[in-house]
Amino acid sequence: MLQAMTYNINRLLQKFKQRPVLIVLILMIIYTIYFSYFTILKHQTFNSHAYDLGIYTQYLWTTLNGHGILYAPGVGASSFGLHFQPILFFILPLYAIFPQAETLLVLQTLVLALGALPIYWLAKDELGAKFGVVFAGLYLLYPALHGVNQHDFHPVALAIPILLFCFYMFKKKHYKRGIILAVLAMMCKENVALIVLFMSLYWLWIEMRRGTSSLDWRNRLRRREIIYPTCLSLFVVICFVLAVYVIIPHFGSGEYPFFTLYGYNNIFGNLFMDVNTKLLYLFCLFGPLLFTSLLNPPALLIGIPIFAQNLLSGITATYGIGFQYASPLIPWLFIASIYGIKWLLATQSKSNKDIRTKFICILLPYAVVMALVLSPSPIALSRNMPRLTSHHTNLQQAISLIPEDASVYTLNNLFPHICQRLHAYTDRPKWGLNIFNYHGGNYDYLLTDSASDPRVLNWGSDESQERLEREYGIYAQGDGIYLFKKGYDGEPFTLGEK
Repeated sequence: MLQAMTYNINRLLQKFKQRPVLIVLILMIIYTIYFSYFTILKHQTFNSHAYDLGIYTQYLWTTLNGHGILYAPGVGASSFGLHFQPILFFILPLYAIFPQAETLLVLQTLVLALGALPIYWLAKDELGAKFGVVFAGLYLLYPALHGVNQHDFHPVALAIPILLFCFYMFKKKHYKRGIILAVLAMMCKENVALIVLFMSLYWLWIEMRRGTSSLDWRNRLRRREIIYPTCLSLFVVICFVLAVYVIIPHFGSGEYPFFTLYGYNNIFGNLFMDVNTKLLYLFCLFGPLLFTSLLNPPALLIGIPIFAQNLLSGITATYGIGFQYASPLIPWLFIASIYGIKWLLATQSKSNKDIRTKFICILLPYAVVMALVLSPSPIALSRNMPRLTSHHTNLQQAISLIPEDASVYTLNNLFPHICQRLHAYTDRPKWGLNIFNYHGGNYDYLLTDSASDPRVLNWGSDESQERLEREYGIYAQGDGIYLFKKGYDGEPFTLGEK
């Protein structure tokens, strides 16, 4: 029996050696299962947020139920009034089959895991199969990728693998496929167009400096390697201008809200704000790859619009790896690292034949340690997997008491669980303010939770408090949870009782 087991293991190892892509696929499956479980559990323990899982779920629900095109009553506008993200229409059929927030979380995890494939192909072509597997592992261990994955759902996250596939197609000179992927990536968010523009310019630069000295400049410009990136660049500029200056203002407030939302009214002041935090942010981006991305500036410069966007913002979240803002940077950090290591190994290969093996032995354990320390997910030693408790059960019970056609106002972290209705509202400010100023202030139910916000019964003004006491009664309570119903004067239902 032991002999048969040894034989089977040897056959399996031989198969992995012959087809290393199988190792990559296994790593992708492990990543997808782990982060799907984690993000769903995070949502079920009420650690997801209205901005943005709840809002994107509401966009899809209203569209599917004929209440507008990607319209969110909680925002009071269409998705196109804030960002250009038509990729949501591609997600709509899947959401129609599985109409729940968890669908978006699993989809995002699966799509992000797919990014390991183009990373593997590119590293395999440039450095060999072993490095291909290693880089796929580095990608799936990357702390910033975990940060994007664990923070709710954002269409811009889907651009990560699309941009990686796009770059690889351009490298292989499959330009038509590459352009289709570029257009798909631009549908994830309007600022991705800037990344695609810089990528097009990168390929133009690469092709113009290749060994074509025997060709005159007219013949150079006629080459398909020049024509396709040039046409894509022009197309991207047109799309970006239309998205920012026509489509978003038309569906929104008449202007592009990006600059006001992210505090770009004082760029020079923002540059020198939170310097230590920004340095830590850069360390978290470059450190897990041993700063090898810096060895290939041309590829790294493709991400320069997003570096500028994040570091010049007045919003702290933009320069933190626990959010979605680093999404368009991740492909270029890895691509620059692959080409940087290729250059480094080429300079050392003559003096040290075993440099590749040594480099792998250093890089992979180092990446594991960095993930254990820096990851914003439970992979890090300092973080724990969320745990369901009776409090979460009581919250679900309170939500089940609210009729589907009723209007309800609730906290930011409770909103994703009640957003699949036409009249579900929340706001960025927490409780403690005059909530009756929001959305007309005429709600059938108010749902609060002291575990989410200790100020749950501090309504901020005497007028708000008086209106609450005059117009609402406690319909259900228990475990720090309060469900207020308009016009109710009976005995409250006790949550947690069978």
